[in-house]
Amino acid sequence: MTVFVLSNEPKTVRFLTGAVKTYGEQKYVDVETRVFRRMRDYLLEFDKPDLIFIDDNFEMKPSVENARVVRTKDGKAALVLLSTNPERVFEAFTVRTHRFLTKPVTQSDIFDALDSYRKELFADRVVIVKVDDAFRVFTSEDIYAVIADVNHTKIMTKDEMVETITKFTRIETQLPPEYFYKVHRSYVINMKHIAKFTSEQVEMTNHAIVPISRRKRLDFHMRYSEYVKGHTFRD
Repeated sequence: MTVFVLSNEPKTVRFLTGAVKTYGEQKYVDVETRVFRRMRDYLLEFDKPDLIFIDDNFEMKPSVENARVVRTKDGKAALVLLSTNPERVFEAFTVRTHRFLTKPVTQSDIFDALDSYRKELFADRVVIVKVDDAFRVFTSEDIYAVIADVNHTKIMTKDEMVETITKFTRIETQLPPEYFYKVHRSYVINMKHIAKFTSEQVEMTNHAIVPISRRKRLDFHMRYSEYVKGHTFRD
């Protein structure tokens, strides 16, 4: 995840970069943070971030006004605005602000903003597969497992097993890696739907049993442990 910070206030920069770094360490998320102290530098930047923190009074302007400039360049990034004026929250809606935080801001506020962004980003990814003569659309949230069969691929949901001619590897590339793990060369599972597991198999919350390959056992335990620690979201 790439995070930009637009601020020319040293104390705010230290706080935001420190909070984001701590979040990444605690949540097992690879986060790159980049600081821009001038709007000109940001506008000349080629790379696109996932999320942008915009500090109040950046270049002597309210964060909402700077957000309007940002939106002329980037219509997709999630914006988190820091403001000393709570009444500007209504203006923030006009620039599709992800979060509006009134200063002083705490580390908990930053964690909440990042949590909510990641939940929105990964919960509803669209997965499209070919079923018979039509294309069927799933959300990644609803997929429990993807299974490679001899001539077909199967998608397991809570209540059904859907057979598709779309290749296993093609479906695998559409799945958000934060939630899905390949426990076997023929099985990818959604860790959100794990009910219990042993060293040899996983039982999903719909009671389906999925094998864990011998070479994946240790890695799976480590990966699932990271997943659990990294997805203790605040509601």
